[in-house]
Amino acid sequence: MNTYIIFGVLVLIAILALISWNSKRNSNTHGIAENKTELRNLEVRQEKRDLKLTVSYDYGEITKTISEKATAEIIKSTMESTNWNEFHIVQLEDENGNGYKALHVSGSLSDDGLASGFVTDDDHILLVKPLKTVEQMTEILLDYLKGEEIWRNKYEYK
Repeated sequence: MNTYIIFGVLVLIAILALISWNSKRNSNTHGIAENKTELRNLEVRQEKRDLKLTVSYDYGEITKTISEKATAEIIKSTMESTNWNEFHIVQLEDENGNGYKALHVSGSLSDDGLASGFVTDDDHILLVKPLKTVEQMTEILLDYLKGEEIWRNKYEYK
């Protein structure tokens, strides 16, 4: 009789341990699922950013809005059609942010050189590594369009 009681208690402990292990496993799986959902939501938020694309001429005296909702195609077309032998500023403004944010590429291939800066309400920082080509400037704008976190992880601004 004592053997049956001991055996029953051991089976009960094993069942409780199995239930406990399974619930921990399910809660970890639930956490992973929540993280994947958060990532998808972040991607959706990034896709829904409306960035205004502007081009400034005559050292910032004249500014023209190219698009209220910039796309990769519009950015590429704008960068290709701009005469980079003269000074221009091409800027993406984040209209959705809490406060003002804008990433710009600027300069000329002849006298001024090329640069990139990031402007917020409180700060203006510049790209550490100097730019040499229009293609590099275009890539920076396209990376910013993909998402601010993608852009921040790829480039160093101070």
